[in-house]
Amino acid sequence: MTRIPAAPEANPPRLVELDALRGFAALAVALYHFTAEYSDLYGHTVPLWEMRFGKYGVQLFFAISGFVILMSLERVERARDFVWSRAARLYPSYWTAVALTFTVVTLFGLPEREFSLQTALVNLTMFHELLRVPHVDTVYWTLTIELSFYLLMFVLAYTRTLPRVIPIFIVLVVLQTLAELAAQALGMTFLSRLASRPHLQYFALGVLAFKQSRGEVSLPSALVLVAVSFAHEVFVGSEAPAPVFPVVLGLAYALSRGWLRWLTWRPLLFMGFISYPFYLVHQNIGYVIIRRLEAAAWRPEAAIVVAMTAGFLLAIVITYGVEQPALRAFRQWRRRAGARTAVPSHLA
Repeated sequence: MTRIPAAPEANPPRLVELDALRGFAALAVALYHFTAEYSDLYGHTVPLWEMRFGKYGVQLFFAISGFVILMSLERVERARDFVWSRAARLYPSYWTAVALTFTVVTLFGLPEREFSLQTALVNLTMFHELLRVPHVDTVYWTLTIELSFYLLMFVLAYTRTLPRVIPIFIVLVVLQTLAELAAQALGMTFLSRLASRPHLQYFALGVLAFKQSRGEVSLPSALVLVAVSFAHEVFVGSEAPAPVFPVVLGLAYALSRGWLRWLTWRPLLFMGFISYPFYLVHQNIGYVIIRRLEAAAWRPEAAIVVAMTAGFLLAIVITYGVEQPALRAFRQWRRRAGARTAVPSHLA
């Protein structure tokens, strides 16, 4: 298996600002779902302020992933270790979330979001979208994109081309843009949507931010990557309006320069710590709670508070009861596997 060259600093300190940004993005997405999207789908009993811009927290998530995944790859010796660590991080919480969401929606009902047990079982693979199987919870759409990005980064690590990640991303973003433009010109809407799915332009911002934080990218290369990524947003567009791009770019650049270290508010850091389970369980379960409470004459604001609280509590339980034990078990397994395969020094 391909070994990845060790970074000058094999285990750099954890960047708490990453957790803070994750926490902020998770809260923004949840508020969008509980205000604007819920209003569009089911309608609140009385009008309320809708946080429609919160949906673009997803684009911030993609940029954060670009930063984190490249950082993670520089911490491992073998590309396969990256695969196992991602699986241990993602799947146990995801399986729990699928089971919880399916159970709650099946028991209490949620119009147009009730699915069969077979659908739920296929969802457990996390590749269900590729099989044209609907999501048990629509937030899962981003997981397919994340997995595609992980696969790309694994290939770069395996082929030892990570040192050239910036020029590679320049080429990939250009190809993505040309593919979308060609599909649109030919009236092939399906292919156009398919070409736009990778969201490489946002992952690229995180990748660039990490390389900038290590002083490993030239200014011309950085400017070209930003230019082709922004050109994609201007000429093709995406699920986010063009003004979202410079906002995410600014946050990514501030992260690379260490300008976000003031983001140490403990509640926000804790929100970032539980953000993955929270993201997975908040939407449909929250919708069920809001519908039930509003049907019982609760104010929408109060129902949303209860739904958010339920999401927090479930995320805490999953984080400490599933995610962290799974990660500890994985690390112990890795240590034992390493000890078994170690060659005694007198035989080396």
